[in-house]
Parts: sequence; structure tokens; C-alpha cells
Amino acid sequence: MKVFGVVLSWYLLQVLLALLPIGPQVMGQPLKGGKRLLYRCNGFLALLISILIFAVALHQGAPMDYIHKHWLQFVTASIVYSFVLAVGLYIHALYVPDSELAPEATGSLFNDFFMGRELNPRVGSLDLKFMCELRPGLIGWMLVDWSLCASQYQQSGAVTPALALVTLFQTIYVFDALKHESSILTTMDIITEGFGFMLAFGDLAWVPALYTLQAHFIYNFPELAVSNVYGLVAIGIVKAAGYIIFRGANSQKDVFRNNPNDSSVAHLATIPTSAGKKLLCAGYWGICRRPNYLGDILMATAWSLTCGTTHLLPYFYPIYFFILLVHRQIRDEAYCKQKYGAAWDSYCKKVPYRIIPYVF
Repeated sequence: MKVFGVVLSWYLLQVLLALLPIGPQVMGQPLKGGKRLLYRCNGFLALLISILIFAVALHQGAPMDYIHKHWLQFVTASIVYSFVLAVGLYIHALYVPDSELAPEATGSLFNDFFMGRELNPRVGSLDLKFMCELRPGLIGWMLVDWSLCASQYQQSGAVTPALALVTLFQTIYVFDALKHESSILTTMDIITEGFGFMLAFGDLAWVPALYTLQAHFIYNFPELAVSNVYGLVAIGIVKAAGYIIFRGANSQKDVFRNNPNDSSVAHLATIPTSAGKKLLCAGYWGICRRPNYLGDILMATAWSLTCGTTHLLPYFYPIYFFILLVHRQIRDEAYCKQKYGAAWDSYCKKVPYRIIPYVF
């Protein structure tokens, strides 16, 4: 039960940090009826405070192997809490007006519980979906990586290059996500997905359980990880390429959606739609229809490459992630086809590749 208390305390900490009246307030995308919600974007502050708490625990001599030794209990606790949250979300959604329901809400108990009945459930000023999207899972994932590095150092006096590198890669990813927290306001998760068990489980349990797979593998089997300098440099190049594509594509999309007349995107080719919006079909978004997914896949592959090539287990994540992104891209296509009609067909002809240029 101690682990359940630790996990619950972690969630409550992130809730309290999200409620701090510090950080910019950003308007979300228009919802049904033109309504726009206001979001407090202080995720980067929450990240820094979480790091400070971790540093204090490390300085005070906290056993850094505690999480690793009780990892199954931590995963179990996060699954249980995600289920409890989903039940609460479903019950709450039964009492909100239809205007606040997610597009995929059908009235079916299973569908609405799993996919989410309510689009943007809030408790006072706290937007539960927005808070859970990046904070408990992503920051927790990074700190689990750090605890493994600290534990390895406490035990052997050194951290293996592969573990240090994958931790660095994933730390950069988390820092980037929280630094650009407002970017998720233009994503499918926020705009169209309800908040049900699928997202609750993904945010609270799946991310910290699966995304730490490479660090756990290297911690347990350091002899199988890449130690050759040239190999590590090559992996770093793959990671860098993925990050450049991922960040460049997302930033370009966000600027275009918020201000299509911005000088950085105003010169790029577009396709007009009957909805009054324009589809960006140049720059990163002329390479393929989901260049941000391409960058994500390259980064995920780099993380797994640090584990070597003698075992398939570390590659479960990029394989799963590729399948997930293909499924999401197909759902995106259906949504955009319905919304933009012939303009979307024109876009697909101009940008024929979905995720991987000349392959898919």
C-alpha cells in the first residue's frame, strides 16, 4: 500500500502545481458553437519543481533503487488509478449538457467509458485532460529514468554510456514537450478526443510503464547495450534528425494554425477549403501528411538502438508506436476527409505519402 500512497501523492502534487496562478494563459481552439476554453500553461514550472523535489530526495540519501525494486507495484497502482479516474469521468459526464460531449460519444456505456464521453472535463479551473496529457506520466517517466541512473551510480560508482544517452534523449523529449505545452491545444487529443479510460490509462499508466522500457533494459542488462563510441554517435544522429523533424513540423503547424499570416509560414503553399481554412501543403507538411509522426518514430528508434540488437524486447516500443501512429493517422484522414471534402482529396494528391516518404 505504500507504493499506492506514493503514486497518489505524485498525482496530487501535479494537480497542485497545475493550479498555481503562474504562467501564461492560452486560448484553446474553437469548440462546437465557437466556444474557446482558457488553459493555464505552467507545465514547465511543474517540471522544474518536480526536478527540485527529486534533487532534494537524492541529496537526503533516498534509496534510488526503490522504484526499480517495486516497479510492478508502481505499474499496478497507476493502472488502478487510471481506472478509478475513468469511472469518475464517466459518471461526471452523465450530468453535463450535450454541447460538452465528445464527437465520438454514442451513449453506449462501453464506448463512452473507453473513448470518453465528455470532451473537456473540468473541476473548477482545472482541465483534467490537459493536466494529465503531459504532467504525471511524462515527468514521471523522466524521473524514473533519472532514478535508474542514480541507482546505478550508487551501486557501481558510474553510469553506463548507453543508459546516460537514452536518459539524455528522453529528458530532452520531456523538456521539449513541457516547454511547448501550449502546442498540444491544437492536437487531436485535446480538440476531438473525449477523456475516458483510453487516454487516462495512456497518460497515467502506459507512458511511464512503456516509455521507460529502454532504461530498465539497459539497467538490468548493461552488457547488451551499445558501448562503442561510433555506434553511440550514429544513434545520436538518428535522434537529432528525428527531433529536428518533430519539432520543426509541430512548430510550423502551430504557427500556421494560430497565425497563417506569420512571416515564417505566409509564403508556403496552401489549399483553400470550404470550411474557410487553408491546408498547409509545403514546408515540413509537404514532405508527408504527418511529418511529426515521422520524427517521433525516428526518435523512438534511436532510444531502442541504445539497447543493442541482440534482443527484441527494447524494440517493442517503436513497433507499437508505429502501429499506434498509423492507426491515428487513418483516423485523422477520416476526420479530415469528412471536414474538408474535395480539398482534402487535393491535398492527398499533392502530398501522397502518409508518414514515411516513398514508403508509406
